[in-house]
This record gives sequence, structure tokens and C-alpha cells, in this order.
Amino acid sequence: MDRPAVAPDSRPSRVFAAQTLAVGALVLAAAAWLGSSLVAIANFAFRYPAFDQYRLYPGYLRLPFPANALQSENGHHPVLPTLVRLAELRWFAADQRLQIAVGVGTALATLLAIVWVVLRERSTAPAARAAACLLAVVALFWLGNARTLMHGYEAVHVYPTTLLGTLALLAAARARAGRAARRLALAGLACAGATFCFGGGLASFVAAALVAALGGARARALGVLGAAFAAAMLVYVFVLPGDAHVRAALSFDPLGVAAAMARWLSSPWMHAWLGDADAIARASSPHSAPVRVLAASAHVAALPFGADANMSRERFAVGALGIVAYACALAGAWRTRATLGSARLLAIGLATFTLATAAIVCLARVDLFTRLPGQVIADRYSPWPCLFWFALALYALAGAAATRARGRDARRALVAGGLVVFAFLPSQRTQAIWSSLVYRRVQLSAVAAQLGIGEDRPIYGPSDASPALALDTLDLLKRAHLSMFAEPAYALVEHGWQAPDELPPAPAGAAARVVR
Repeated sequence: MDRPAVAPDSRPSRVFAAQTLAVGALVLAAAAWLGSSLVAIANFAFRYPAFDQYRLYPGYLRLPFPANALQSENGHHPVLPTLVRLAELRWFAADQRLQIAVGVGTALATLLAIVWVVLRERSTAPAARAAACLLAVVALFWLGNARTLMHGYEAVHVYPTTLLGTLALLAAARARAGRAARRLALAGLACAGATFCFGGGLASFVAAALVAALGGARARALGVLGAAFAAAMLVYVFVLPGDAHVRAALSFDPLGVAAAMARWLSSPWMHAWLGDADAIARASSPHSAPVRVLAASAHVAALPFGADANMSRERFAVGALGIVAYACALAGAWRTRATLGSARLLAIGLATFTLATAAIVCLARVDLFTRLPGQVIADRYSPWPCLFWFALALYALAGAAATRARGRDARRALVAGGLVVFAFLPSQRTQAIWSSLVYRRVQLSAVAAQLGIGEDRPIYGPSDASPALALDTLDLLKRAHLSMFAEPAYALVEHGWQAPDELPPAPAGAAARVVR
């Protein structure tokens, strides 16, 4: 007698299909996001000096080497970035290309280092790894960070710091595999490099020490890292020029600093969603359903906080939520430190690095943030909070086991990645527009400087520089044939045409109108 045919179980194939579709969608989204940002950078990265550069170039040009590489800048000692700028002055006529290349290159290298760790975490579900890679792309290449991505001066001290800090964490994590003292010495060297890129780089020592402790490093090995920290602090705070300014900038107000840290960490959510939703809706696609949903949800989220012109309560609540999530993740990591995977170890390290950076920045800037509340979420700080929130997401996603509930984890990873893209995509577009507008104005400023016409200060010169200082910087660049004055086109007008001292009278009947 024939046995009845038994239908094969199709559940494993459905789970595999769900995982494959989720991974494919997340990878495509990551590639599209990264591509759009790189295209924007290629088109709109500033090709001429802007912002603080008008105040700092005189020091680079007038002081001899190495004194010009060791000066304090805004309370920091960015020795390594300054060496890049001096090399650009020497060999590239200050055309900004070297700074842009180093900044974007180190941002890509930071991304690759994170992705490398995530993809090697085979105990994590494939869709969760793909979602983590997407979120890493968004964190590092969201155009809400256009101030640092487009401006070579900013990029060259932000992204080398993130790269060196990440490499320090990877070296510290490897210490548990053996040769702990040697690997922590390498971590200390990377942390010292990060310190002399940006003041917040000192925070990488704290993060590397925590990662090493979670990995079971002994006190003797940790002492190597401590010695590197002590040496870097000694040079940074007491040896280099401007050390008194660095110490004077610190403010010991624990409650004020803690509140400022929470608000500082809220930056990406405030710019992408809660704080700028109406502006994004107006500048993006006001009739688009996703943008309307984003704006409406921001209004609903603001209701419990009442009227607050500076949105300080919302900022504090968002940042405090992140700090609580970090504390919970750290407690969980410490309980499971014997079996903690590499991705979660990196996540705790990155979160600690950026949280400690928040503490350093707020110690030095709390008075400024009190006088000007909007500065606490200024776009020049935005890359660090972005990495903080990514680190929390990575810690959560790395807990999605590859052998359990694979279909459910695929859906969760897809939803997590989709929600972040949904929330940040409108601001990605509006910040690309901002980049194009600033790029155009910087270009116009350069042409005006070449022709000797225009305003009494360069467009996008620093607000704290006098017109005389800005014009003095232009004069230095002109006499040295640097930046816009090094271009072949400038030679056509250098000795030929000059603007008259007084404008001629307008011809009778002349008129002008703006077409567009």
C-alpha cells in the first residue's frame, strides 16, 4: 500500500527568502546613500577658504615652521591636521584639495573599519549586520554633517580623529587575544594621534581602556595605556603653545556640564526631525506624504514639553534617553564580558568615545552654551552625536543571533533601517541644497577677491574676525599667490583691470531687474 505524500516544510525557504530580501534592500539603501553623499561632496566641497580659515591662515603664513604647526586653535591643538594644511600651502597652493581628500578618505576608512568588524560577526543575523552597515553609512555620511564633510578645514580634524579612535578601539579589543601590552601600546599611539587632531580625541583613551578592561586586560597592560595618556595630557595641557588658554577654557560646573552633554547628544534628532521638521517640509517636498508625516510626528512629540523657544527641554530629554540607554548597554556588556562579541565591544567603545567627547567639549564650552543655547547643537559638533547613536544601534543589532528567530530578526532589521532612512532622508536633501548654496557663495567670494570688488569682507568669513583681518588674510594669499590667486585665470586680471575707486554714474534710462 502506497504511503500518502508528505508536503515538504517550506518554512526554512521562506525564512531564507525573507533574509535575502532584507539584506538586499538594506545593502542597496546603504550604497545609494553613500553614493548620493559622495556625489554631493564631489560637486560642492568648498574649493576656497571659508569660515575660520580667514582667521587662521595669517598664523600659518607668518610664523616659521614648526611654530606655525603647534599653535592653539579654538582651544585645541590640531597638530596633525595643521601639518596637512601646511603641506597643502607648500605643495598645492592652498587649493583645499588635500584637506578634502584626507578628510573624506579618513571618513571612508572609518566606515570600512566599522563594516569590517560588523561583517566578521558571524554570530549576528545577516539582516542585522546589513542594517548595522546601513546605519554606519548614515551616521558618517549624513549630509546633516555637511559643515564637516564639505569644508576641508573641518573634515581634516574630525575624521582623522574618528579613524584613529576606531583603530585604537580595535587594537584594545584585540588585546584579549594575547600580547596585551603591545596591542595597548598601539592603541595608546592611535589615541595620542586622535588627541592631536581634535581636543575630544583625549576621550579615545577612556574608551580604549574600557574596551581593554571588558576584554579582561590586566592592570599591568592597562598601565601602558595610562602612561600614553599621561604623556599626551602633559604635552597637550602644559607644553604646547597656548596651554594657558586650554586650561582657562575648562569650566567645572557638574550639573551644567551634564545638562549640556544631554542637549549636545540630541543634535542629529533635532536637526533631522524634532527641531527642524517644519523647515525641512518647506524646503523639501511639502506635499510629500512622508515629509508631512515627519513634520506631524515632530509636533506630536513636542506636545509634552510645552512652549519652549530654544527647545531645551526636548533636547535634554532626547539626550538623557540616550545616556540611559548607554548605561543599560554598558551594564549588560559588563555582565557578559567573557562572551562579548567584537561588534558589541566596538559599539560600547564608540559610545564611550563619543560620550566622553561630549564631556570634554561641554567642559570647555558650557558658558558659551548657556549664553547661546543654539550652539549646543551646532552642526560642527554633529558627527560625534551621530556616532553615539549609531553605537547604541549597533549594540542592539549585534544581539540578533544568527541561529534564532531569523525571519523575525530580518523584519526587525529592515524596519530599523527603514525608519532611520525615513527620518533622515528629507534632511539629506535639504542639506545637499545648503551645500550647493554655500559652495556657490564661496565661489563668488573668490571671484570677487580676484577682481578686487565686492563687500568689505569675504563672503563666509568668520563672524568674529574684523573686516580688516579678513582683508589682511586675502592680501597675504594674494602676495603669496595662493588659493584663488594661484589660478591661471587670475593672471589675466592681476596686472590688467582694476575696479575704479568710484562707480561711474548710471546712464540715463538704464535699468536692471532680477530674472531668477
